[in-house]
Amino acid sequence: MAHPLESSYRWRTPVVVASVGALVTASLVAESQVAGWLAVVLLLLALWLAFLGVVWLRTRSFMMHDGPMLKVRRFREFVQLDGRKVEQVRETSSPNGPCYRVRLTDDDRHYYVPAAMLQTGHSTFFDWLQTWAPDADLDKGCRKTIENLQTRGLIE
Repeated sequence: MAHPLESSYRWRTPVVVASVGALVTASLVAESQVAGWLAVVLLLLALWLAFLGVVWLRTRSFMMHDGPMLKVRRFREFVQLDGRKVEQVRETSSPNGPCYRVRLTDDDRHYYVPAAMLQTGHSTFFDWLQTWAPDADLDKGCRKTIENLQTRGLIE
C-alpha cells in the first residue's frame, strides 16, 4: 500500500514569529492613536493573512507513488503521472531547493513535482523516475542530483 511522503516544510516558527510581530506592531500602532492608525492596522492584518495563505499553500505539497503512477499536488489539484509516459524532466529552483517539471509524451503541459517540500522527495522521485522512465530526457540539474543521490547511497 502506497503512502504519501511527509512534508519537510517547517511552518510553525515562521507563523508564530509573524503572528507575534503583527500583534505587537498592531497594538503599538493602535495605542498611539495617530491619524490613520486604523488603516495601518488593517494593512498589517491583510499582510499577515496573505503570509498565512502562502504558508498554507506550501504545506499542501503532496507526492505518492504506486507502481508506475506518481500522484502529486502543488496547490489544489491532484495529478496522476504515468512513469511510462515521462518524456522530459526539468529542474526548477524553489525557496526550499530544486523541484521538477515533468512533461508526458501525450501531453504538452508541464507538471510540477514538489520534491524539495517533502522528506525523501528527491530520492523517491528519482528512484521512481529511473524505474519507470529510464530513457526520459533529463536536464543538467537532474543528472547532477541523480549523481549526488547515488554518491550518498540514497538511490541505485
